[in-house]
Amino acid sequence: MVNSKDNDEQPPAAKGLDTMTTTHKVGTELSVSGVKPTTLAELLSPFAGNEAFYRRLIAIFEKNLSLQLLDIKQLAAQRNMSELLVLIHTLKGTAGTTGLASLHLALHDWERKLTELDTTTEATRCYANVGQHIADIAHAELAHIHALLATSALESPLAKTEQSTETLSLVQLTDELDVLHQHLLRGNLNAVDYCQALQAKLAVNSPLANDLTIDLTILCDTIEELNFDDALIRLSALAATIKSQG
Repeated sequence: MVNSKDNDEQPPAAKGLDTMTTTHKVGTELSVSGVKPTTLAELLSPFAGNEAFYRRLIAIFEKNLSLQLLDIKQLAAQRNMSELLVLIHTLKGTAGTTGLASLHLALHDWERKLTELDTTTEATRCYANVGQHIADIAHAELAHIHALLATSALESPLAKTEQSTETLSLVQLTDELDVLHQHLLRGNLNAVDYCQALQAKLAVNSPLANDLTIDLTILCDTIEELNFDDALIRLSALAATIKSQG
């Protein structure tokens, strides 16, 4: 899950991402008005126009969202105010980081409203609405975002190599993994694209045994989640195993 330092005044968005590294700070370029972007360029503007990075960011956000929405509904039904506020605060931060300004603002309002509750009647009414209201806003805003992304002509690394007839030897594969290792060490988000492209090449004619192919898939999944620390550990283990077979 993507983490960020929350800002109650303005939903944060990643900026300075043109070098595609995980070390950049989180900025505050999104409008607090919650006005939806009308073009793909407007959507990507707070992210330095980096569509590949934004697609990964939104994918990670959506991967966690379903469970978060379910937890919000369950905590509301249980009248568990303390944990509900923690979850709403957390989701507010990630919504802002991912560029969902409307959702960020709605969560900010719910956080303030639930914190200020002082009567049982008002609390019951608010608890009954919070889960569905948040879910409706999230799904509507994500639908709008995907409609804008659908206007893109961006070609994924996987699409570029899926027709490839190139066959990698173990020596070539080792060299490819060395490059991937350097991307991970530098925190370079191009590691995601590189791993996807490597998977596509190996799909044609892999020199790996089935169990190592599974290990590579798990490695790429870990990189997709931007968990580079664990990815480095998995990559080292995979490289050592391949070397022992060479």
